[in-house]
Amino acid sequence: MAATCTLHLLHTNDIHSQFANMPRIATCLRQLRQEWEGRNERVLTLDAGDHLDRMNIISEASFGLVNVQVMNRSGYQYVTIGNNEGVTLPKEKLDQLYEQAAFTVIAGNLREGSDGRQPEWSVPSVIHQFPDLKVGLLGVTIPYPEAYRSMGWEVDDPLPLLARQIAELRSQADVIVLLSHLGYQADCRLASELEGLDVILGGHTHHVLEQGTRIGNTLIAQTGRFGQYVGHVRLEWNRESRRIERIEAELLAAEHYQPDESLVSFLREEEQKAIRRLSLPIASLPRDLPARWQQESPFGSFLAASIRAKTGAEVGLANGGLLLCGLKQGSLSYADLLNCVPHPINLCAVTLTGEQLLELLEQAIQPEIVGKRLYGYGFRGKVEGWMGVDGMRIAYVNEKRPRIAKVEINGMPLVSDREYRIGTVDMFLYNGLFPTLLKGKDPQLFLPVLLREILAETIQDERMFQQAFTQRWFPLPG
Repeated sequence: MAATCTLHLLHTNDIHSQFANMPRIATCLRQLRQEWEGRNERVLTLDAGDHLDRMNIISEASFGLVNVQVMNRSGYQYVTIGNNEGVTLPKEKLDQLYEQAAFTVIAGNLREGSDGRQPEWSVPSVIHQFPDLKVGLLGVTIPYPEAYRSMGWEVDDPLPLLARQIAELRSQADVIVLLSHLGYQADCRLASELEGLDVILGGHTHHVLEQGTRIGNTLIAQTGRFGQYVGHVRLEWNRESRRIERIEAELLAAEHYQPDESLVSFLREEEQKAIRRLSLPIASLPRDLPARWQQESPFGSFLAASIRAKTGAEVGLANGGLLLCGLKQGSLSYADLLNCVPHPINLCAVTLTGEQLLELLEQAIQPEIVGKRLYGYGFRGKVEGWMGVDGMRIAYVNEKRPRIAKVEINGMPLVSDREYRIGTVDMFLYNGLFPTLLKGKDPQLFLPVLLREILAETIQDERMFQQAFTQRWFPLPG
């Protein structure tokens, strides 16, 4: 028997339901497994979360169940969950998501909110036993405590949890691998602070690490997003010295592999099913509902009004960039709403003083904010856009640096030291675009309902629809 054995880790992260590359990834995983196992080498196939994304019509129509079937057909063995699995699916849907999974879900820091138990569909850790090698596998997802709690879950700080788990596994496993959906900076911190962690297969921040990053004795690998690459970590384990002799990482371009035709056919069929399911009429619009990014629009006002109604706030705020297109007169389907508002974004409410609200509004109309490109935190559009409002009339001086001249809230002048309840999108609590909002009191999240699900309800309100065409922003000459 040779002194060393070779372990191959084939991994992906942040596919986000971009299924176009999955048939190629399936071929890659199958072909390389056959090649390496034919040489008596060891192979594990893994995913570090955010495989699903509800902006895709297949995932939306099936609440991610088709994603699990795709992963089954692709040959994955171990996965962890990302925030797109954890906080964009209602709890009952996440509880059902992995019922037919042919792989193991590792989610060590997610617990039932009712009693703190490990969810039945996941495990906190695994030891994968090869004849000559034991691989300890851990998995954690990014902790958004308030979001998870509002969904019926509890999520733990991963650092102390992992420290305990690694200490327990180190005597039982030869190699310890972490599936992390925490992001690159958090992974670097883990690598520098935790002893005994050999490999971190990361996700969430979409970093493209062509040869991985070494911090101490830990290798960090990540593959970017959308399945453009499959990550490959090659590890040589010395049976006699009981240590890793060599470890290296690379990225394999999915485009270099032929698509698995059976998976191509499966996805085509599922897309047609999803289109039929979500294209049923839900309303009939009496007129077009236009959306614009650079100025006030009826659809932006309607979205703000819908948010205000759902949160029970005095004021509603919704940036125009959330609307990727307008709605046309006539029959409206849920698929139309998905096309226009694809974001897995929820609502929130926060209490601001009049002075704070005025500061937020003045920041929102600055050209560099209106045109600012946004990424992440559920946003699937391009730019911030003009701020749609409801419950307010705002006069502003339209000059190079716009400024607010007058604000009325529900017919009354804004009072600087009065407190107002503001309804808006939770993205602003995470991305820090409006620091003033983070100074507000009593933040409340409204999960799991997404923007398009709210619009599917409010679009039936004829009065709200007609009021959306009423002007709220009034430019004054500079």
